[in-house]
Amino acid sequence: MLYNPCAWRGVLKTGHYTQSSTFGLVCRASTRAYIIVRLNSRIAWSERTSRRTENLLPMEKHLLRYIWNHTRPQQIWVLAVVLASMIPYFLAFDLPKQIINGPIQGGGFDTPDARQAFLDFDYTVPLLGWHFQFDGFELNRMAMLMALSGVFLLLVIVNGLFKFYINVYKGRLGERLLRRIRYELVDRLLRFPPTTMRQIRAAEVSSMVKDEVEPFGGFTGDAFVQPALLGGQAAAALFFIFLQNAWLGMIAGVMVAIQVGVIPKMRRRLIELGRQRQITARHLAGKVGEIVEGMETIHAYDTSNYERADISERLGQIFKIRYDLYRWKFIVKFINNFLSQLTPFLFYSIGGYLALRGTLDVGQLVAVINAYKDLPGPLKELIDWDQARQDVQVKYEQVREQFEPQHLIDQKLQELTPSVPDHIPTPLAALNVMIADGSGAHLTETSRSRWSAARRWR
Repeated sequence: MLYNPCAWRGVLKTGHYTQSSTFGLVCRASTRAYIIVRLNSRIAWSERTSRRTENLLPMEKHLLRYIWNHTRPQQIWVLAVVLASMIPYFLAFDLPKQIINGPIQGGGFDTPDARQAFLDFDYTVPLLGWHFQFDGFELNRMAMLMALSGVFLLLVIVNGLFKFYINVYKGRLGERLLRRIRYELVDRLLRFPPTTMRQIRAAEVSSMVKDEVEPFGGFTGDAFVQPALLGGQAAAALFFIFLQNAWLGMIAGVMVAIQVGVIPKMRRRLIELGRQRQITARHLAGKVGEIVEGMETIHAYDTSNYERADISERLGQIFKIRYDLYRWKFIVKFINNFLSQLTPFLFYSIGGYLALRGTLDVGQLVAVINAYKDLPGPLKELIDWDQARQDVQVKYEQVREQFEPQHLIDQKLQELTPSVPDHIPTPLAALNVMIADGSGAHLTETSRSRWSAARRWR
């Protein structure tokens, strides 16, 4: 690159960016050429340059909004796929009842030679008046059993394929956003002023970029898809139970309300303990890095026992936090499992009583139990999603605090510049120049300076 003459008037006052090594200062001449001046002393960027960084957009405060802003089209697509997957998922609930009440118990097959239509339908399109009708296939009792069983197996396969596609798509989406977050953090790190760099520890920053943002990738795919998928599955199962019997539906609804209302409140303590564990582990990593960097000083002043005592105290704090976390975690798990197993007890007792009285047939009871089998899983995962949402939000806020200092170097100063014109062999002149370091101490002051521009570098 070249450095060319530039008539530059101004004051280099105490700023927020200092450079202790040789660097280039870029200004623009009347010929719109880029002028690069090399100084071998410490210098500060002007406050005008620092003020330009205030116009840069800060990091998004909420992780969910950040995810939505960067993955909106993909989230909409996968939500549409989730909505389509609810159709075969709901149809699979009613098939066990049809199999038990029809071919197995003989409903509709009064004689050994009786037949029933399979896949028959009669439908009229609303408003348009189009009529579609199909008489189906006439099947005997055994053929109907095999046909319904085959449809059930087909629905299981279709539901499995939907889950496979959704999970793979979520994983790909999460990894892409994780790559974006890590790149953005490193990009911001490269624009930290040296005054900020001296206040942070390399081990803590690398741990945040590598490990602490890792959960963001897993949560990205679940941010909007998981509540839609799990909420849709739970709502479909609960609606089906209501269709079979209102009393059993109310029992299931009350138990679901208790789980959704109680368990998340109990897990708030887990979130706080997880935050404390993360902070103490980060400080431990920074302390270990500090010990490694200052090993010669520790040996020179014989402070190794002091360092051992400090590390022992930190490890004790981490142990206490992790023990409380495990204890509270399994208390919540015990209560959640108890509530999940209490509902089948009520189904067997109350549903069996209704079946003995004849107000509920066996096929409906089996269908209700089969539908409830798919209800606790989505509810538990939905509660886990809510905890993960709060957990990653806390982690995101901590990372955001570390990577959003008061001032950042203007991104335009680090952009690639176009090729400069040929060298013009005239000196660079400056008036009223003040050079200061990051603490504000004046290194030199001059009212007039001239630098020779007689050499080239590339």
